[in-house]
Amino acid sequence: MFEKNRKLINSIEDLDEREREFLYSAINIHGHACGGMPMGYVAGLAAMKALGIERERNMSTMAIVNSGDGHAAGCFVDGVQFSTGCTFGKGVMKKEPKGKWQFTLIDEKSGRAVRAAIRNEILDAAFSAPFITEYRAKGIDPTDVPEELASAGFRRLFGLDPSQVVRIDGPFTVELPKKTPCFERVTCSRCGATVAENYILSEGGSSVCADCTQYGS
Repeated sequence: MFEKNRKLINSIEDLDEREREFLYSAINIHGHACGGMPMGYVAGLAAMKALGIERERNMSTMAIVNSGDGHAAGCFVDGVQFSTGCTFGKGVMKKEPKGKWQFTLIDEKSGRAVRAAIRNEILDAAFSAPFITEYRAKGIDPTDVPEELASAGFRRLFGLDPSQVVRIDGPFTVELPKKTPCFERVTCSRCGATVAENYILSEGGSSVCADCTQYGS
């Protein structure tokens, strides 16, 4: 798998060494070649450029993605996570499900934001391609789609100008609540689990976790 992915990434022209390594890591984490993940990846790059920021290494940029569940948009979100560095694990990505291939990227230090959406023409081309019509729509797993079709869908966006792929709205200003990370831990008095203090509950004078409370979480 790794050798095949490296070959695919190396076949894409006009990537510098940094971009090549990030994209190689993105496809390895995503698990398969397709057209959806690169859409999110390219959209993330375009949104960061519009805001004048770099890939997030800490927790100062928030991405709010408008995909959802049960439709072909999950791959898009993986691309956004990897290009922007806004991940669910760092707490700087969240879903507001609307079934759209779009997201809002917010620079929390300045309060400036942009909205990035995949253009309809790009989605029309993707959903009419054999990868979808002959394979995915018939329930065939992405990894079982012929390699030449999957690779073509993955590569095609990188031959276009980002403005042909993504529509950017903004920058505009947003107000975000101040976040203070919690570094304290509490032991649940009932099950003994270690719980972040901001998730512990008080019940009958005892500290309990959400799983142990008699009132439900």
